[in-house]
Amino acid sequence: MIRRRVPPMLAALVQTGILSVEGHLFSRRESCPECGGGVAGYDTRERRFAVVVEDSGEREINVLVRRYSCRQCGRVSFADAPFYPDTRYGSPVVDLCLVLSDTTTPGRAVAMMRELGLVVERSTVRNYRMREFPPVPTTEIYGLRIPASVLSLSMLGTGIR
Repeated sequence: MIRRRVPPMLAALVQTGILSVEGHLFSRRESCPECGGGVAGYDTRERRFAVVVEDSGEREINVLVRRYSCRQCGRVSFADAPFYPDTRYGSPVVDLCLVLSDTTTPGRAVAMMRELGLVVERSTVRNYRMREFPPVPTTEIYGLRIPASVLSLSMLGTGIR
């Protein structure tokens, strides 16, 4: 079995993108998603976006997501943020899980993600693979299919617009 190596430049791009959102506040919500009524600020929650591998070990990358209370129906809703419903990681990380597990086993996808500097459990990749998600736009870089969402983060992190 040939072990596919991830080019260091690609790993650096992914790391730069993921690290660029650390501590970012997502606060955009114009109306209630349930009834369309006006919203008022409620509180701010910290959510795990990714877990990265560093020399000293693993580190969680968290973002802040504002919550709002509807003035008409009273429901609490999150601001627009890069998360799929009922997932523990940001949508670019989930997209990467889906794309890598499309062409290989969940175990190999986890190994490739670790080479990219991300930590995800094999059972998580397997669970995401069995769920329904919207199609993930991809591009091929260095022989690997990479989600466009990951590349967008990378461009944000490097200052390229």
